[in-house]
Amino acid sequence: MSELEIEILSPQGTVFKGELSSVSFPTASGIITVMSGHANLVTKLRNGEIAIESQSGTKKIAVSGGFIEIANNHVNVVAEFAAQSDETNRQKIEMGVKLAKDIKDNRRKFIDMSITESELKKATVELKSKLVHKQKRS
Repeated sequence: MSELEIEILSPQGTVFKGELSSVSFPTASGIITVMSGHANLVTKLRNGEIAIESQSGTKKIAVSGGFIEIANNHVNVVAEFAAQSDETNRQKIEMGVKLAKDIKDNRRKFIDMSITESELKKATVELKSKLVHKQKRS
């Protein structure tokens, strides 16, 4: 069987590209391992490590969210954040994960504020409507 090809992309650029024997991913359904001849698949990538097995050994890449596409022995990964998982990159990885969490938390706060603002406008309209209705009765 021919080997798989993989390309891992993140906003920082191409993190890894090459041939491999197998690759394991953290997904919403758990860890999946892909080998040559794997069925076509698109799935969500979870936070964790991608383990790439090739003739030259094992390479680990830390990822934070994204998507995986498997088609015709080619694996495309688009990650929110990705970096080779070794000691020199550990600090960058931790900073990237913290930044992603902060962005996610701030987005949630923004959405909550929008809902609160919408409810306030609704209550104001209802209050004005009741005051007008009450004045007409008097």
